[in-house]
Amino acid sequence: MNNERTLRILMTGPENDPSISLGGIVTVVNMILNNSRQEIQYFNRDMGDKNKAVTLFKKLSGFRKQLNQTRFDLIHFHFSFDRKSLVREALYLYIARQKKQRIIVHLHGGVLLFQKKQSRLTDWILKTADNIIVLSELEKESLTTLYNVPATKVLVLRNCIDLKEIPRFADEQTSQNKLIFFGRLHESKGIEDIVDACGQLKEQSPDFHFDAYGSGPQQQWFVSSMESVLADRFNYGGLVWGEKKWQALQSSDIFLLPSRYGEGLPMALLEAMALGKVVIASDDASISKVVQNGVNGILVPKKAPASLAQKIASLLADKQKQKELGQQAKLTIEREYSSDYYIQSLSSVYTQMLNN
Repeated sequence: MNNERTLRILMTGPENDPSISLGGIVTVVNMILNNSRQEIQYFNRDMGDKNKAVTLFKKLSGFRKQLNQTRFDLIHFHFSFDRKSLVREALYLYIARQKKQRIIVHLHGGVLLFQKKQSRLTDWILKTADNIIVLSELEKESLTTLYNVPATKVLVLRNCIDLKEIPRFADEQTSQNKLIFFGRLHESKGIEDIVDACGQLKEQSPDFHFDAYGSGPQQQWFVSSMESVLADRFNYGGLVWGEKKWQALQSSDIFLLPSRYGEGLPMALLEAMALGKVVIASDDASISKVVQNGVNGILVPKKAPASLAQKIASLLADKQKQKELGQQAKLTIEREYSSDYYIQSLSSVYTQMLNN
């Protein structure tokens, strides 16, 4: 019999409506909200694209009001550890600390995890958090080494997949030589390398198709470049979520994520692996902790479109290798990245933090 009391938690992060906001943090947040047995309220910190200063002031006022109205056991912050968001995150953390709230900072990747920014603000954020959650032992080691954060303060909680969310597909997918990119259309994701690789690949392996989904600041450039390179063999599907997201991934054969920097443990990569798709990704941040090169996926160097094109061509020509890698990818997710384990671990983090 479980005698632990239900905790009252304020969770805060980006807009979590997948029809508006797409990304790994949104997926993780919604997985927690849908599965946790704690009493969780969610505060959306997104500022939109217009009048950001005014929106930030209103959001901070709303955050303070929510803390005045309700006494929470703790506040769980979700954000990427990047330079551009430090001031905003610090303002919210300052309000929470003023209210004497216990604070968990959940870092979803970010450049600063591996490239130290010497600033009082960065140090203050890390010091203010009662506990810090990162996505891998590699990130923990980097954080404790670069910023001298006590190891006991940093907890590892790998991203996971809610396997119950995956639709049941009637038949096993037959190979269509279809490549897919799913995520933010930003240069950090290696989209320039994808364009260059596809230009080389169409000469080596003319029989393939490429689907891309997502949005971002380089959307217009990426879509027009891919249409120029691949013509009618390229399709841009915009933002998709829920069953349409799973259908898009299921219809593909090879998932590409040749990121240049800033990754955590990408949810789209885990989702593709959960469906038994072959992933080709760069060895950035925690990706190599889930993708074992040649065992359950393929790792390529960063900023290496020729290598990326060669790996894709090799896989397109070897259906048996695709099948073997895909099967191992699916097993990896089922064994090590399930949401049940994640929710239990997160509940333990909450309880231990309050007990301490």
